[in-house]
Amino acid sequence: MISFNGVNSIMIEKFEFDFIQELNPECGSDGSIKQFMPQSRYENHNNSRLNAHGKGPFCKFTIGSKGVGCRGVYALFSGEELLYIGLCDDLNRRFNMGYGNISLKNCFVGGQSTNCKINSLVLSRYLYGKKVMMYFYETDNHEQVERTLIQVLNPPYNGFGVYSTVPSQTQKNLSIANKNERMPLITPNVSIDNKNLNKNWNKIINKFNNTKIELHTTPKSSARVPLWFTVYATNSELYIDNAKNNRPSSKISYPRRLSFDEFTRMYPIHLKRETGKAVSAEALAASHNQVYWYAIMKNCGL
Repeated sequence: MISFNGVNSIMIEKFEFDFIQELNPECGSDGSIKQFMPQSRYENHNNSRLNAHGKGPFCKFTIGSKGVGCRGVYALFSGEELLYIGLCDDLNRRFNMGYGNISLKNCFVGGQSTNCKINSLVLSRYLYGKKVMMYFYETDNHEQVERTLIQVLNPPYNGFGVYSTVPSQTQKNLSIANKNERMPLITPNVSIDNKNLNKNWNKIINKFNNTKIELHTTPKSSARVPLWFTVYATNSELYIDNAKNNRPSSKISYPRRLSFDEFTRMYPIHLKRETGKAVSAEALAASHNQVYWYAIMKNCGL
């Protein structure tokens, strides 16, 4: 269970996390986020392979002098959406010398790929007009607390596969700081007004309100097997879980809430997908639940 206690703290299960700060990426004089690809400056004589998250681009951010020598567990949120939980022996070093400043070696196999993943996650959220907030719970029992929270809450960016956090089709347009090129804000190429979004969100909630319906995913490739899952809505909140009656079922370790914020990102991508356009990288950047969203929206006739 997660409950926000005003602006200064948040209760995650039984642990009170203090708000540290927003993770603001560095921007240029024109207000655009500075983006970097350190591996592009490396003459790869040894044919070293990039790790799963090392392609970039990356941004830079710091937490100043906060958290020096502080051991504990941190949590990253975008709005009320929990993104990631991690532990550290020194919060300041973890963010200022790890996540916030990607070194060349960490882009390649053998480096710390998690640094690349979290940095790209932060960049992605800001390119989509979102924010990332960091909270911290100081404790010497950080390993147990982290393990417990991950098992209970199953944050989307903990232990899952590769997330391409910036759409690949826009890579050639990216703003690489050392080339002084400017990148436009990445937004879906579909115009949707708020009235239409609210109408369709209510249509979904009403369809699954106080009832559990099993749907299957709708992969475009015949090589992928559709997976069944359960959808239900309670108190205007939408949830998904594993299927009980149909097989093969998805493997969702804990009932997962699908937010309206996620819907606003996925709906225009769904419309593009329905026209036959390739949207996989864009969808991965917008939500880790994209396959479930496609099935839900298709079932509701959106």
